[in-house]
Amino acid sequence: MRRERRKHRTCLPTICVGVSVLLFLLSLGLLLHRCTHPPRPKWELHGQTLSLGTGQAVTLQRQEPQLPNGCEVTSLAMLLEGAGYCVDKEELYWEYLPRQNFSYDSQGRETGSNPEQVYVGDASTETAGWYCFEAPLVEAGNRYLQQQGSDLELQVVSGLSQETLNEYLDQATPLVVWVTLDYDQPARCDGGWYLADGSFYSPYRNLHCVVVAGYGEEGYLTADPLHGWRWVEETTFWTVFDAMERRAVVVET
Repeated sequence: MRRERRKHRTCLPTICVGVSVLLFLLSLGLLLHRCTHPPRPKWELHGQTLSLGTGQAVTLQRQEPQLPNGCEVTSLAMLLEGAGYCVDKEELYWEYLPRQNFSYDSQGRETGSNPEQVYVGDASTETAGWYCFEAPLVEAGNRYLQQQGSDLELQVVSGLSQETLNEYLDQATPLVVWVTLDYDQPARCDGGWYLADGSFYSPYRNLHCVVVAGYGEEGYLTADPLHGWRWVEETTFWTVFDAMERRAVVVET
């Protein structure tokens, strides 16, 4: 009986030590999680302005009536404002964005440029403006930032994962992204124009560009140059964003 009592007495400290070690490891794990995963910024939407919780804000700008087909450059203006630079969309369009109108070749065919290189058409018109992709937008934004003497730089981050997208938003870093009008699947026009190399380009007929500035239980919060501030359900947003090749631009420090 004595041995059993001794055994019982020597076991209690061992159990206590084990529990203490376990509690210590759990506390350490929670501390490391907090250090490596900072809390999401407490952004707040007040009217047309979204406070990013970092002293900066994004104010909604509309592309109409001045630039009825200028969703890209309007989104760029909002992105730059989120980085601390208040600039008008028209200034960016007319003074910084590389653009090219249509012409006709010797065979009478309509010719135009590649939207990967310039904005195609005239965004200030209802029917003659098309769109551009990341490179022209980055060129316009960086030219503007350089003239302001800024150390900031726009970068293409296309192809990013959903985890990376969310990480940017967790860090209060909005992005310009390419989606579609009303988040339908991307669709091409029947017609189009000829490029300089003689190939035929069929443009998207429902392309759209917005700023994504936050996410939560309702999905992704976007500043839409046509529709205003708008929550887009997570699966819907990601499906269309993915179908548009996950094209995105951010301002990097």
